[in-house]
Amino acid sequence: MTDELNILIPDRTLTICGVEVTVHEYTLAEQLQHRQPLKAISEGFMDAMNAKPDAEVSIDELYDVLGANWDAVLQAVAVSCGRSVEWVAGLTGDDSESLLLIWWGVNADFFTRNAIRPALTRLVQQLQNPPPGERSSAASSTTATDSAICGTTLPAS
Repeated sequence: MTDELNILIPDRTLTICGVEVTVHEYTLAEQLQHRQPLKAISEGFMDAMNAKPDAEVSIDELYDVLGANWDAVLQAVAVSCGRSVEWVAGLTGDDSESLLLIWWGVNADFFTRNAIRPALTRLVQQLQNPPPGERSSAASSTTATDSAICGTTLPAS
């Protein structure tokens, strides 16, 4: 039951600098209100995924993305844990690393969905609008297959 709850409600609570902090998934309001910093992180993550043939991003590559977007990350972490950007920015050592890793664990699905959305959109468009040479109707495919199997030409209807 605990595993199911963690999937449904992935909030995580940890102690940072003696303060109990709960890191939560972004609400819709937070996603919209903080669109720009969240988008910057998603785009950086997408670029890292696209640079790899298997789209697997190592922890070092993830840290590169987060470092390149450090100001957006500080805002995103602050929103997710309900603390100020200044408080998050001032963390050091194990506290800073723990908070960053917990934040990513709680919100990785959000960033992954945003990172793969453009590729999924392109795939859907390609499936809906295949190039002219690749289009095939059920009737023409069936007629051609039936003729090849029977060895005869079917009369036009």
